[in-house]
Amino acid sequence: MMKVSFIYTPNQRVNRCYYTEKIWKNYSENAIQLPNLGMAYLAGLLREKGFDVQFIDANVLNLAKEEIIARLNDFKPEYLLYSSITDNFQDTLSWIEEIKQDYNKPVIIGGPHMEIFPEETLTYDCIDYGVIGDGWETLPELLSALNDKKDISEVKGVCFRKDGKVVVTDPRPKHVGLEDVPFPARDLLPNEKYDTVLSKKRPITTMITTLGCPFRCTYCCTETKIRSRSAEHIVAEIEECINRYGIKEIEFYDETFTIDKKRMFKVLDLIEEKGLDFLWSIRTRADCVNREMIQRMAKAGCMRINYGIESADEKILESINRDIPPQMIKDAVKWSREAGITVFGFFMIGLPGDTKESIEKTLDLMVELDLDFVQLNKFVPIPKSEIYEDIKRDTGEDFWRDYTLGKVDLGDFKPYRIHVSPQELDDYLDKGYKMFYYRPKYIWQKLLSVRSFRELCRMASAALSLK
Repeated sequence: MMKVSFIYTPNQRVNRCYYTEKIWKNYSENAIQLPNLGMAYLAGLLREKGFDVQFIDANVLNLAKEEIIARLNDFKPEYLLYSSITDNFQDTLSWIEEIKQDYNKPVIIGGPHMEIFPEETLTYDCIDYGVIGDGWETLPELLSALNDKKDISEVKGVCFRKDGKVVVTDPRPKHVGLEDVPFPARDLLPNEKYDTVLSKKRPITTMITTLGCPFRCTYCCTETKIRSRSAEHIVAEIEECINRYGIKEIEFYDETFTIDKKRMFKVLDLIEEKGLDFLWSIRTRADCVNREMIQRMAKAGCMRINYGIESADEKILESINRDIPPQMIKDAVKWSREAGITVFGFFMIGLPGDTKESIEKTLDLMVELDLDFVQLNKFVPIPKSEIYEDIKRDTGEDFWRDYTLGKVDLGDFKPYRIHVSPQELDDYLDKGYKMFYYRPKYIWQKLLSVRSFRELCRMASAALSLK
């Protein structure tokens, strides 16, 4: 039986380009510690196919290199499996290099980054193979071909080196859905360690119910083809989380959880019918909810809705293909608060076309909506998005490719087509957080809502980082 180890490397921090140094440091250290769901899915899949699987979440366990090596030496895997997003590729790469020095086994890397820069990634000798796109069929087929010493050039959706050159095989069609694979292998994860600054109960986990998003926001690169799970399949996983792992809180990480209203109401029906007692939160858009849905969600245990609001300027919203009417946003926030659901808003400044006036408008809306929490970040274009492709055409530069090749670092990133200076953008970021979180009314409301000393300390730490 082939042994493989998934390694989720330490220091999985948010891209520092999004924030000022102080805000980035606090966000990275205190905000989120959640499982890598994609790797956990693949771990479950490989185990079902007969592989002996180890999962090392070195990120949440904060393991040193020596501790990772010790676990590898105990298990003795034949292949080491990693995942990376483009934002943190260089950090992931440094860990792969360090680990391979002391545990020299072939490395296979997958994740969103590999779908964008496969050839560039394979220029690093410490990486032996790459899985491009979905790994459901590709990863087990690649491992089997390697084990049987077959020609891996016949495996679709992989890259490797041959005779000093990087070979990229034919692409693999994306047709496998989340109902076609086992649930994530949560029994291999340190579930008791996961947490977020807004969590109310532990253990906490994440779930995904839909791959893809039909909306075409120009700052996003999520594929528009939808692969959804049924309400019954979703609730079956919720039951497993509660009954097998003792999970008390679930964060649904879909781009827009409520996009299918019929399915949403069916999920709520099943949660109520089965008497499932857990807290949960979602991400969605203001134009994908209504008052009845929100009231039903609150009754079924939804404690927080994270709304993508992004900007208050209508021209900016239209330019990014996200022109949701302001009144619709206000209604969604109002209905959520009436139902007793915590409301979290996502905002961006530094979008192409942003001016001092449009940024001020966004900050004013952020306060006017009277949300419970906000996340305000500087806009950073991501590879394959429409905006990023425009930047490449206009400037002739490909920042993220150069970053992958080690030619630039994150500190070299420059905002694009905005009418404020980088320093002014940082000043607006600081101003926005202080405008929102330092309001006397807000501070008093949060102090009254604190349920534990732990929660108070974490809120105080977050607030002090804004000074």
